Amino acid sequence: MLVRHNTALLEQAVGLIVKRSAIPTLQAEAAAQEKISKAAALRRIATGGAIAVAAIGIGLGLKLGLWQNGPAISELNTPRVEVPAKPAETKADKPSIPLPTPRPTQLPTPPMPPKEPDVVTVDFTKFATKTIDFQGDKWELISGHHFKDEKDSSWDTAWCYSRRMVQGVDVNVQLANRLGPETQPVSPISAPETLAQVGLTDATAIQLATNCAWLDGRTFAAADFAADPRRQMGGVSPQPPIMTAPTDPDTGFVVVSGWDAIGNDLPNMPIRGVTAEQCQNACDHDFTCLAVTYNTKYQACFMKGDASVLVKSEESVMAAKKVVESNLHYSNLVFAKNTEVSGVPYWTGQLRYPDCILQCANEKSCMGFNFRSKEMSCTLFNSVAQSSDNVAVASGIKSVGN
Repeated sequence: MLVRHNTALLEQAVGLIVKRSAIPTLQAEAAAQEKISKAAALRRIATGGAIAVAAIGIGLGLKLGLWQNGPAISELNTPRVEVPAKPAETKADKPSIPLPTPRPTQLPTPPMPPKEPDVVTVDFTKFATKTIDFQGDKWELISGHHFKDEKDSSWDTAWCYSRRMVQGVDVNVQLANRLGPETQPVSPISAPETLAQVGLTDATAIQLATNCAWLDGRTFAAADFAADPRRQMGGVSPQPPIMTAPTDPDTGFVVVSGWDAIGNDLPNMPIRGVTAEQCQNACDHDFTCLAVTYNTKYQACFMKGDASVLVKSEESVMAAKKVVESNLHYSNLVFAKNTEVSGVPYWTGQLRYPDCILQCANEKSCMGFNFRSKEMSCTLFNSVAQSSDNVAVASGIKSVGN
């Protein structure tokens, strides 16, 4: 007899056992697949970052003008990254991105506008200083040397002075003058009353002056100094003989050669390409004009609403109407371009260059100034010790105390 058995349940049991035994394998495969996916994601992030860094580097290079034509990516020190190939794109499908035009490494310098000639004539001054022991105290002796211009090989006048604080007052002691390198020096210059304030007599002032430092290296004994004739007349220095024509009978102008009236320029000055006579005639027909300065080198006319302080200028002729003649004051300021003086400052403020000169010329306590055109800054000094080169500064000092 043939007996048939139902094996369905057995087959199901066997299949279940097989599936259960496969679970660890499937779990391992799933974990491996997850790691593979993470690795692929990190690789894509790294690839995108590298491409972004390379793009930024190329953009910066183009913007900074490091290449006239864009460099290849292989020229950059970036890691080589394998990028999956993309399907080929047709020219119609690919958008056109304009490349930035590289900037030139240096812009062309625009031509400088023609510079107006400098019509202000300035002198040039150099200093020599020396500190000595005298009468049981230290004295700083300062010697100034005036040159007509910066190219002169020799100075034309020189002076030596010192400064002392007496009961809170700064006293300027003029010791000696030299009117030329070959002339006999003169001492003392200050009045006996001034010398007495600092404990000097005429004899001791001359002895102190023998220690003055001069640029030509010369030394003088006490017997080499001559007396100052102006001091013997009462200590008042007369005005220099500069009047070329005291009064022009035709125009009524007081004409002074070799001097410049500082400041007070009328608007739209100077008038160029005119003669001195035309300059005076223009002032004569303008009721607002009281004086003119005519620069002979540049044929430039400066009409002025007033005139008070005159400064030395060999290329200038000053003409003033009689109404302001009594106001004219001849200053002993001398000037230097591209030169900075140092000493004891007592005031700093913003002024124009002519106003800075006027401020110092009108104050007895001012012995020199520095003017910085960029900042429009004026500094006044009650003592000047030395000078140094500085292209940003114009300066002036008083050769003899006013």
